[in-house]
Amino acid sequence: MPVSYRSYHSEIKISYAAGNLSPDIAKTIARSTRQRWKYKDRLSFWTQQPLKNEMEEITIGELIATNKQLRIQLKALLCLVLLYKEIMTLQPLQFIQVQKVGKRMKYLLKYCRESKLEQLIRRYLPCSFKQWNAWNSKRPCFGSPLSHCRKKHPQQLAQTEQSTIESACNSSNYENWPLISIYYQLLRNKELHCSRSTFYKYCQLMNITRRQVKPPKKYSPILSNRPLKVLHQDITLFRTANGVKHYLYIIRDNYSRAILACKVATVYSSSIALQTLENVLTRFHLLDQQGLLITDGGMENKGQLETWLSRPGMLWRKLVAQLDIIQSNSMAEAANKIIKSRFLYTQPIADTETLTTAAETAVNRYNDTPNAQLFGYTPNEVIAGAKPDRYRFKAQIKTGNKQRIQNNRDYPCDVVCRA
Repeated sequence: MPVSYRSYHSEIKISYAAGNLSPDIAKTIARSTRQRWKYKDRLSFWTQQPLKNEMEEITIGELIATNKQLRIQLKALLCLVLLYKEIMTLQPLQFIQVQKVGKRMKYLLKYCRESKLEQLIRRYLPCSFKQWNAWNSKRPCFGSPLSHCRKKHPQQLAQTEQSTIESACNSSNYENWPLISIYYQLLRNKELHCSRSTFYKYCQLMNITRRQVKPPKKYSPILSNRPLKVLHQDITLFRTANGVKHYLYIIRDNYSRAILACKVATVYSSSIALQTLENVLTRFHLLDQQGLLITDGGMENKGQLETWLSRPGMLWRKLVAQLDIIQSNSMAEAANKIIKSRFLYTQPIADTETLTTAAETAVNRYNDTPNAQLFGYTPNEVIAGAKPDRYRFKAQIKTGNKQRIQNNRDYPCDVVCRA
């Protein structure tokens, strides 16, 4: 049987003879070899360079080069650090993320078997070996959008059906068709046999969409620079539980987004719209100031209301949305939706008296609610003189961030975190 011989660097021989060699390194040397070196004179060892009398002069690089086990351990620790560096960007760790770091994980397991740090490295792995083996046994199928093996998961659509969906959705014949029309056309042609939800799911997996292309607006919305200069008026319907149809006459301020009036009536009349507007102008002392009233082309905004606004000396002027101006009366229409969706539809309203009380409560609650367009101010606060500022809470958020860091650092925790 052939015998293998190991050669050692002269510096190691000299260090052992002088008694300066590390015990960990000395254990890797054969006992007979150490016995032979022990009684030799240092000058009897041949060296390529002049002899060094002190162990400190032997560089770390030379020690690493002469110790294969140390190199393996350093590689294992380096691989563990690199693995955690990749995993930090892939949290939470799941099967798909494991596939991305699988190569690094395999190298680490290889070094675990070769190094003496196996128990230490196993302790700091991001997952158990059992979990890793379960994940590693899975093999994603790149021919399936679901990444599932077609043999193990035969219920998924076949490759031909998948190609049929993709070619039909990208066909110029169906360029202007919605996806649901393409789905039913494939069913009519007997080219596809699946449910509608499955069809939509595969369209999503293959990044097939039908997004509506909306033309850009050629105008900007009407924006006032101070409260109570531009008002929006509209009317909406609401039916109570007793079957009576009611009309809500709503007026909203453009700048503060405040709902200034919400009058409940059972008749559709221009006189009631005039009465609602006159009450708002009188309550806020606006009759002696100039302003704009934006309405739609409904009959309630004509007749007495139009006559009252066109009288001599009246400083308020009425503009009909999408007729006198290109913009719509969306500000008032949004107020209609807010009143009904947030407040009226959420409770049973039996009759006119209950509706009147609920509408008054809804207006008061809405006007005292912080508004996103006002950067946290309520409509009542803006009417009172507050100016919306997008940087209002910047200093508060910055201070809170510093305090949060300090609170987390001072958190009393008995668990010892391991890096």
